Amino acid sequence: MRRRSRTARRIKKLLWRVHVPGWVDNHGVLLPTEGPGISAGIRKQIFFSEYEDKEIEIVSRRLASDDVVMEVGAGIGFLSAYCAKRIGSDRVFAYEANPALMEVIAATYRANGVAPSVRNALLAQGEGSREFHVEPEFWASSSVQASGAATTIRVPQADLNAELARVRPSFLIVDIEGGEVEFFEVANLASVRKICVETHPAIHSSAVLSRMLGRLIGQGFALDFTLMRKHVLFLSR
Repeated sequence: MRRRSRTARRIKKLLWRVHVPGWVDNHGVLLPTEGPGISAGIRKQIFFSEYEDKEIEIVSRRLASDDVVMEVGAGIGFLSAYCAKRIGSDRVFAYEANPALMEVIAATYRANGVAPSVRNALLAQGEGSREFHVEPEFWASSSVQASGAATTIRVPQADLNAELARVRPSFLIVDIEGGEVEFFEVANLASVRKICVETHPAIHSSAVLSRMLGRLIGQGFALDFTLMRKHVLFLSR
C-alpha cells in the first residue's frame, strides 16, 4: 500500500481518532506531535505529513550533495534535519529566533540521529537584541508584529552578513513570516546559488514583494516557474 494513497489516508483518519503517537514520520524525518507551540492544528499537519509540505517538495527536488544549507526560521527542525540526513550535519546551519523552540529542535535532531549547527538568534543587520513577536502557533511568530495575540519578547540578534560570510551557504531556506523583505534588503548573497523562500502577502503588499523579487532577479537569480507552490518560491542562479 502506497504511503500517500487514498487507502493509507483513510487508515490515518481512523488512527487520528484513536491514537496519535508522540513521533510521526514526515518524508523520512521523525517529528514530534507534542511540545511548546505545537498546537492541535500543527499536530494534525504533522500526523498527516502535511507540515511544511510545499517547502519539503522544493528542497527535496533541488538539494544537491555539494550544497551548504542555511535555514533561517528553523521552527521545530524539520527541514534542517531532512537536509542533514541527505547531505550530512556538517553542511547544515539553522537559525531560530524563538527560544521556546530550541529544546524541540534538539529533540528532533536526536530522534533523527543528526546534529546540524543551530543557533538561537534572529539574523539582521548588526549585533545586539531585537523585539520578536511570539504567536500562539509558533510558525506565525516573527520580527513583524502581525496580530494582537502575540507576546513580545527580546531575542539575540546576530549579524546576517557575518553569518553568511562564515557559513558561505549555497542554498538558503528562508521562512521568517514577513521578515524576508528586510532579510533580502541587506543580505550579501555572494555564495548563494539557490533560494527557497516563503513570501507573506498577508503582511506585505504585492508591490513590496515584487521589489524584493526584482532585487534578487537583478542579482542573477531566476524564478523557477515549475516549482511555485502557492507563496513558497524557488530561485536559482
